[in-house]
Amino acid sequence: ICHTPLNEQQRLQEKDSSVSANRDEPARNEPTHRDDTRQKHFLTGCLWASASYTTRGSGVKDTSTSLRLLEWITYHLDIAKFDHIYVYDNTAAHSKLDSLAPIIDLFPKDRVTRIPWKHKVCNNNRPNHPNAGERSSQYVAEADCRIRYGSNTEWMASFDTDEYLIPQGKWTDLKHWLQHGQIRHDTHILSFHQTRALPNVEFMEAYYGDKDTPACGNNLRDAKCLAKRANTSFLEAYDCEFTTLPKPEWGWRAKKQIFKPWFVLNHFVHYTTVTKRIHDAPNEVSPPFKQRAPYERRVDELAEAFMLHTKTTSPEATKGWKEKCHKTFQAKRPEGDRSCPVGIAWPLTKESQSNQKEANSDQMVYNCFRHPRAIEAAEKLKNLLMPLLQSYNLNK
Repeated sequence: ICHTPLNEQQRLQEKDSSVSANRDEPARNEPTHRDDTRQKHFLTGCLWASASYTTRGSGVKDTSTSLRLLEWITYHLDIAKFDHIYVYDNTAAHSKLDSLAPIIDLFPKDRVTRIPWKHKVCNNNRPNHPNAGERSSQYVAEADCRIRYGSNTEWMASFDTDEYLIPQGKWTDLKHWLQHGQIRHDTHILSFHQTRALPNVEFMEAYYGDKDTPACGNNLRDAKCLAKRANTSFLEAYDCEFTTLPKPEWGWRAKKQIFKPWFVLNHFVHYTTVTKRIHDAPNEVSPPFKQRAPYERRVDELAEAFMLHTKTTSPEATKGWKEKCHKTFQAKRPEGDRSCPVGIAWPLTKESQSNQKEANSDQMVYNCFRHPRAIEAAEKLKNLLMPLLQSYNLNK
């Protein structure tokens, strides 16, 4: 955890104490409730999140976490079939906004646990910045979850509210696949390649600016940007990837993993860094950024499962989309160009889906592909979310 200067640290501690008292939150990162039975789970998830955050490097604030969290927990509990999810709530570290408790309290206490987590990040720079991002609060939360709860589960995953694990092939959920799939007894780490999806223009609406986004115009007639429609889920809106499955090999760089905590002794966001093999075979050499086979393997994205990364595209990032996605503009761009900031999805029924610059009836060039299983999951999710959204809005 990064340390602030002593006088600043004392001031923050006093401030945190008063905030904690007002919110009646437990101190010392204690969970808001305990699972006294400590039943053995099969599949659990760890999540570090905040009611608001700024994107890496840009400073653009995003306050969609509460709604994302509601959708994400619902999906992974009721569709992916995780047994339990541990949410490390980082809201109090940097703002006076309400915590994530109003969302988490909508779920049974034996399925979701909230841990108040006030530790600050050291900096939020982009990974390729000379002073690269150091999100120590997230890293320690991940380690804490593995150490605190790892002995209580067979499989564990640490990921974000914009990442969805979607079953494929004959599997209807992640838990059933892990229990009955063709996974070797000595494979303890399952890796999901990751690529960022585009927001499908079909599920977006015109957006004009406010004080934070003046570039988007002043009124609806002058709207220059797009935003996700309020009546669609993030899963549905961002189901638009620029390649078909399986994902390209370079997707390994931001992979996420499901792993067995008894075998993984240290995990760092995308990679397993230390395993039990350090005791069993200390001189064994592993390839860079991965564990040697059979201990780690890539998930079969056609027959087992895949990850959909639905990272938010801010409205201002979509400015000029009509020009950049149009056939006239794209004709001048090289193959593989990604200047179009939104998704123009190939029709599912079109047999000639390819990387060629073919356009739809509006002369917008197709640039992404939808997943039938994600479409199916989004429909289920819509029905599951209705009563939860009603409860959340009533209690706001």
